[in-house]
Amino acid sequence: MRAFILREPEKLELIDMKAKEPGEEEIQIRTVACGICGTDFHAYHGKHLAVKYPVIPGHEMSGIVSKTGKNITSVKPGDHVVVDPNITCGHCEYCKEGKENFCENMRSVGINYPGGFGEYVTVPEKVVYKIPSNMSFEAAAMTEPVACIVHAFETTYVHLGGSAVILGTGFIGLTFLQILKGMGYYPIYVMGRNPVRNKLAKKYGADMIYTNIDDLMKSQIIGKSDLVVEATGDNSILSKTIDMVSPSGKIFAFSVYPPGENVNIDSNRIYSKEISIFGDFINPYTMRKAINMISSGLIDYAGMEDYTISINDIGDLFSSGKKNFIKPLISYE
Repeated sequence: MRAFILREPEKLELIDMKAKEPGEEEIQIRTVACGICGTDFHAYHGKHLAVKYPVIPGHEMSGIVSKTGKNITSVKPGDHVVVDPNITCGHCEYCKEGKENFCENMRSVGINYPGGFGEYVTVPEKVVYKIPSNMSFEAAAMTEPVACIVHAFETTYVHLGGSAVILGTGFIGLTFLQILKGMGYYPIYVMGRNPVRNKLAKKYGADMIYTNIDDLMKSQIIGKSDLVVEATGDNSILSKTIDMVSPSGKIFAFSVYPPGENVNIDSNRIYSKEISIFGDFINPYTMRKAINMISSGLIDYAGMEDYTISINDIGDLFSSGKKNFIKPLISYE
């Protein structure tokens, strides 16, 4: 099979290798579509602490079952599936407590386990999910990031309705916008710098769009928002969210922030306004819910999948530094 291997930071190489045969409890999948996200760029530039080089990147993948181990009963060759990239051990203390996203022995597809930048992926049965017949492989490849968003809602007890601010109009920000709109949030203020993405934000129901943080901070929603979603990854913007929320408001710190950097926040406001700040780490137990949300049409994945390449073009994409897209996708068809 062909695969792009990341041998070290900023050294991607297209190789020809033998696909891993499935063990008794494993499933081999022919990759059909694989999304590319910010995590892949962090790994490429050596800024992801969990990456173990060399590795085949890619963790947002869907495909067709090609082979199964002898003990597999949940799927068969030919089935259409999506992969949860987080392979947990099931026996450490965190797994036993139902906190598998903090598994002490986690293997992550595309990070320290061979991923979707190859034509075949072999993974344990427990991370493979069948998808509905009406769900395209392109849509299925977006299941993992949507599942992470579902986890954010499940851990924070966000109520229906209310007002919201969404910072960032990438895939995550635009997906949050669609979900919150469906939950009756009004108004929803959005900040994004990219005019193409902002046009989509308008289509998805943003009530007000700002192109910079300074103008947003002067708006009438500041200090009155029930929920703020920070999806830019910029610590300087995260520090301003404390001024945006209303008393008892919630802040989602959703981005992957640079390790070791600090955020300046008026801690008295957390106390005096009863503000809750939530982190969100991967997607425990939410893959099936994300599949249902996408296949039902709640999320317009097609509008955000705006850049498709073949496996041969992966190296050029990363070396060029091009990032002016919402959700790039590798197609193997």
